Amino acid sequence: MKPILFSTPMVKALLNTKPNTWPAEPIDPSGPCKSQTRMVMKPQPTLESGKPDFWHWRDCMWANGGLGFPESGIADHAPYKVGDRLWVRESHVFANHGDPVYKADFRDKRGDYWASVASAPKEVKWRPSIHMPREAARLFLEVREVRAERLRDISPEDARAEGSYLDRCECLPRGNDKTPVEAAFSQKWCRVHGTEFRASWDAINAKKGCPWESDPWVWVCEFMRVEGQKHV
Repeated sequence: MKPILFSTPMVKALLNTKPNTWPAEPIDPSGPCKSQTRMVMKPQPTLESGKPDFWHWRDCMWANGGLGFPESGIADHAPYKVGDRLWVRESHVFANHGDPVYKADFRDKRGDYWASVASAPKEVKWRPSIHMPREAARLFLEVREVRAERLRDISPEDARAEGSYLDRCECLPRGNDKTPVEAAFSQKWCRVHGTEFRASWDAINAKKGCPWESDPWVWVCEFMRVEGQKHV
């Protein structure tokens, strides 16, 4: 089982996702749920000199639009594979802040999770999600699909699956290569069905050199929240 880290808003979206249900559905339809995440590919694919539509990445090669063919071999390098089980790291705290020992009764007796707390005393020292060990995890996922694509190829449906609300921010077409009809459609769905995905992406990745405007290649991981099973 592998760890995966999510911000507090994304953990809240996961908590609002029905477990053992695929395609994913929200528990409360008025709030977002989450069944996808995107991660920057490292290193970024590069274009072959003289062939602006032919990409190279490690030992993989493909033309634009060709990632659907298994010959590229790119899925062999994905950080997560179909069928992998993941446990979610999130911000948390212990009732006894000085006790470094994590036990199975963490949720019931010894601590809490920032995503589930309406308010907390200022003196409480929350532990960043990166420091959560496996024993304190409460959320588990099963990988259903992994693919590679450009960040700004995200669709309205995928933005929703990322855990975004549908009325927050503006996304624009990648460039001027779209026809007027395509550009108008892209701007329309972003204006009317727009998401906060762009803002949340930049809040985490812009400072790492991969802002929305740079349109990096990303891994897209689709997953199902699982419960009632033995997680090993």
